Amino acid sequence: MLRLLLKTGYVLSVPYAILAITTSSAIHPHYRMNVWRRLALGFRMFWNSIRIRTGTSYKAHLVMALKLLELPPELAGDVVECGTFKGGSAANLSLVCRIVGRKLRIFDSFQGLPEAVPGDREARHYRTGDYRGTLDEVKRNIARHGAIEVCEFVPGWFEQTLPHVRGDIVLAFLDVDLEASLHTCVRCLWPRLTERGYLFTDEVVGTDYVALFYSERWWRSMFGVTPPGLIGAGSGVPLGDYYLGPLAQAAAHPMWFGSSIGYTQKGMSGVWTYYPEAAAPPAG
Repeated sequence: MLRLLLKTGYVLSVPYAILAITTSSAIHPHYRMNVWRRLALGFRMFWNSIRIRTGTSYKAHLVMALKLLELPPELAGDVVECGTFKGGSAANLSLVCRIVGRKLRIFDSFQGLPEAVPGDREARHYRTGDYRGTLDEVKRNIARHGAIEVCEFVPGWFEQTLPHVRGDIVLAFLDVDLEASLHTCVRCLWPRLTERGYLFTDEVVGTDYVALFYSERWWRSMFGVTPPGLIGAGSGVPLGDYYLGPLAQAAAHPMWFGSSIGYTQKGMSGVWTYYPEAAAPPAG
């Protein structure tokens, strides 16, 4: 009964969710995204999320689509996806990339998750080869349901491919599961991200995982800056679903739905600076 109720509510909310997410006066007029074009894009993304297995919802894909539609067309830069699984999110991102005239570069091993490395706390939740989608399978899905003409596929492990990334990036979407992979992706892609660009991540409900975006030690050692923080840390950006957290309690709450995303930008800040005790004169 609960399953039917959830599915019914999810489907009935589709038109409202599309308009709620994409109604924005900041969408650049060059793209001519009137209400009907936004609805058409949203319904196609919703349908794709059913036809192709994906770990993120069409609503999350619409959030990224909105950010791309709000960027001016003269701002140079590609879109990057790290971790594509069966190509569901890539198919949807390719649709908006075609609208805004940007290339979508898809980085994946196409062999599933790599072997765990020492110190990676997230690795205990997965097995080597999980979330495998072959290159041919991903290409077929995108060719059938997306816009493969805007896509570039880069097979290989992240530590082998990402250090060679060149060119500007206006949006990066990371769905990489492991701490070691997140470390590699952010370390390699952050320098290529434009000042107005966005870095999105799928794994947001794990507070230890997203702690990277608040780690003063990590950001100082990698880039000599303070951390940017992450909008949606711990629960994801609010998309009309219900998720109270933490993740450990999810099994007891069958109507919670934590499949959202978080994002950050170079201009953001996630550092604490108020230490009144340090400035206080010694007693006596």
